[in-house]
Amino acid sequence: MKKPKGMTSKQAKRVKLAGHKAEKIFADLIGGMVYTGLTRKKDVLDKQGNIHSVKSGAKKWQMFLYSKNRFETSIGFFGANFFIACIDSFPKKREEYVRNKERFKSRLQEPMRKLKNFLSEACNNRFFLHDNKIIFLLEAIFHSSEVDYLTINKGAVFHIFDAEEVIKIIHVSTTLVNSKTRQQGQMDNQKVVFKIVDDNSTIGEIEMRNDSDVHYRQVKFWMDKEKTFNLLKSKISPVKKISERISTYGRATRRFKL
Repeated sequence: MKKPKGMTSKQAKRVKLAGHKAEKIFADLIGGMVYTGLTRKKDVLDKQGNIHSVKSGAKKWQMFLYSKNRFETSIGFFGANFFIACIDSFPKKREEYVRNKERFKSRLQEPMRKLKNFLSEACNNRFFLHDNKIIFLLEAIFHSSEVDYLTINKGAVFHIFDAEEVIKIIHVSTTLVNSKTRQQGQMDNQKVVFKIVDDNSTIGEIEMRNDSDVHYRQVKFWMDKEKTFNLLKSKISPVKKISERISTYGRATRRFKL
């Protein structure tokens, strides 16, 4: 019996409400305020005027779930055409996809390989030299440079990490591969998988969502909460406990003030 992909609407609502509750608790703890802007990468504004993206709750964090229009209209998604090519592997009508899933999954293989290769490359032009994966992570996790801290809620404690250090550690600690068949009925090259170099475990994936009429021809990027937290905690130091419920790491120990 196949495990259902994605969450039900009720599960998604519970996760969203839990996230909102964590944001309010954290804002109260630091004397800040819940950010009410349109960009959901921004959650809490602290007393120094810095923005925190607050993550809590679910086993997997959904970093984004975007349709074709989002990639077509966003100036922040460097290499958006590679994501659009993955989306265009599937017909506009889901009924057509359901009638011949193997055909369209086969069509996805080449665009997904090209996406992996693109994200693995360095971008080199007259203005800057940067790995494409860094640019992707900045946009996916922090909406480019709009966020100053990643704050992770674990139990009763909020752990504050500097956003720049978060991107650096995830980048240097991971490698990209395409997915491989693990059981009957699956097909290779359906995802771009972020593997932790130290233990070869999966910390995140870029995948297509085609499992319902609501989520059809959408690209999803998720990251594992426990693995991401453990990776950052193990690689970023020093650690400073500034209250019973707040700890800071690395550059955040110097930058963040209650």
